[in-house]
Amino acid sequence: MPPTQSCPRRSFFRAAAGLALAVALGAPATSWAINFTDLGELGGGWSSALGVSGNGLIVVGQSVNSSLDFEAFRYEISAVGLGDLGTHFSEATGASFDGSVIVGASFDALGVERPFRFDSASGTMLDAGGTLISGRFNAVSADGHVAVGRGTFGSGFYAIKQVDAADPISLGALPGGFTSQATGVSSDGGVIVGFSDNGVTTRGFKYTTFGGMVSLGVLPGGSAADESRAYAVSANGTTIVGEVTDPGTSHLRAFKSVAGVMTNLGVLPGGLNSAAFAVNGSGSLVVGRSEVLVGSLIETHAMKYELGAGMTDLGTLGGNWSEARGVSDDGSIIVGSSLLADGLTTHAFLYTNSALLDVNDWMSSLNGPNSVLAMANSLASLPMEGAHHRPLMSYDSMGKLGQCWATGDFGASSRNTDSQLASGEVGASWSYGDVMAGLAVGHGVLNQTLPFGSPAVVSGNYLLGEVDFRLADKQSILSIVAMPGSWQSNTTRTYRIGSRRPGGLGTVVGIATSSSLGVTSILTESVRLRYDGAPHPVAGRLTATPFASLTWTRAKVDSYQEHGGAFNATFDAQSHTSTEGRLGLTVKYPLTVDLTLLVGGEWIHRFDRTSGALSGIDADLGAMPFAIPGLAPAADQARLGLDVDYKLNARTLLNFSVHIAGFGERPDISAALSLRRAF
Repeated sequence: MPPTQSCPRRSFFRAAAGLALAVALGAPATSWAINFTDLGELGGGWSSALGVSGNGLIVVGQSVNSSLDFEAFRYEISAVGLGDLGTHFSEATGASFDGSVIVGASFDALGVERPFRFDSASGTMLDAGGTLISGRFNAVSADGHVAVGRGTFGSGFYAIKQVDAADPISLGALPGGFTSQATGVSSDGGVIVGFSDNGVTTRGFKYTTFGGMVSLGVLPGGSAADESRAYAVSANGTTIVGEVTDPGTSHLRAFKSVAGVMTNLGVLPGGLNSAAFAVNGSGSLVVGRSEVLVGSLIETHAMKYELGAGMTDLGTLGGNWSEARGVSDDGSIIVGSSLLADGLTTHAFLYTNSALLDVNDWMSSLNGPNSVLAMANSLASLPMEGAHHRPLMSYDSMGKLGQCWATGDFGASSRNTDSQLASGEVGASWSYGDVMAGLAVGHGVLNQTLPFGSPAVVSGNYLLGEVDFRLADKQSILSIVAMPGSWQSNTTRTYRIGSRRPGGLGTVVGIATSSSLGVTSILTESVRLRYDGAPHPVAGRLTATPFASLTWTRAKVDSYQEHGGAFNATFDAQSHTSTEGRLGLTVKYPLTVDLTLLVGGEWIHRFDRTSGALSGIDADLGAMPFAIPGLAPAADQARLGLDVDYKLNARTLLNFSVHIAGFGERPDISAALSLRRAF
């Protein structure tokens, strides 16, 4: 990796981090901030990815934490800080093939830069500098044994190599030079690359145990004053990449060197300078940065260079700068950093499947009220708070001990979600003195439109049982309702892919959508405990009855894998328990012997402060693991209702109810129609 400046500008960085955090928290979201996988940060609003493990699963870099310190991090499912060696600065620059060994630099308690090794298994950061006065590691071999970087042994600094826990050794410098730095190492540790001065300029080098340090030279036609820097070497040790002076323009250009032959990789259209910072295992894919003309301005964008395809612009996170700093051995995962649209905040990004993706946007279509868990919860609550929104005992028994019924429930939402729900059931109940028990079977279906217009359908069957107890005052009712359900979800998840990049005449192109289909099974278990007090006379035949209820609903979603899209996901099994309390009042007025009106109002409160989390991994690559916390449901919601009980004859009752709710999880409007027959 290129050298970094740290200690001399630490106070400036902390001040800049504070400004960036303030802007990040205060600036509105932009449409461009949806095109990368956002690897997150440690609480300070800034992060930078500096490397990735060979298998593509572990990203390493640096982030501003909540104390506004720059801290090394590793990302697997989320960004995790690695700590420091005593002072508030560290950065992780390289990882072994499986990510178990991470290397970088940190300041010790005296504020001196020291190279570190971090063992992921033990979670320990160790000072690996040995007898060095100061130093840093820039890369580590695939097996984690050989770390390379720079170190100071006396005056000046030199490229260093460390094998396991031995003292780092100096690799020297090119003839005539007094400083050098190692920036890359092959998979087996046998080939080390970097750059060194030679008394005239800076030149990239290749170092082997038996061949020593050898200059890579410059491009054909170059002069003694031209410079070059090597930043990385392929896992097999055959391909070296970096930046070199272009003899034709005097600008710096990305290069690759194979078998001693250096090739100019060029620059994006309209740009002047480019650099290559990383290369995949076989040497076929190079990543870095390049200037590019966007409209009338020159910007710097992350790029990749492939054999046969040339250089490709990877775009940005909305700002005018980005660069790619690492690539997995198979070339499928690219990591780096980009400015956001505010022009101040930098975020780490991940590029895969030939598209830039924001993991939060990737999953946003299935989060919060659009999650499979939330849809199952809504469907399970429809009959429980629709046709069964009042106890069985509250219906006229019509002088009989038993009743049978057929009901239909309907619901629709357009504010919190765009959904339509329906269920139908048949059931029967029987009275035993002051106890009534009922049992019903039903079928329900939910149709919901997710973001970008994609459809989701949840359907299945349920069993509902209710037991009511008339209490000692012979008027109050205590009821228990239990409802297990078995459902299937067919969900099409649509998400945006692409990047901000220039098209013809300076236009910005690359934003597109893709859709993935997932099918899974869901089990729900709902229990409601409710108390209806004694009716209180209000005026004439008008009475008011207070009630309170508490409902628990547990939803379990099986793990499943999507198919058919650009970024299919494999989702882990999910489960969530929601707890909901209700306080209300029902006013009852018998208009005639056969017709009764009931008007109710209730306040609904959700005690669970979050919905279920989403976790899983990219199904196609087995990479890009994610863990997205669920969105908080609406804590409070009001609902008003009207019931009409009408006796068709001495043994038949028709009930119609309608409810209107404020913003929240329950449907905006719902209705139920029930036909009850006494026997």
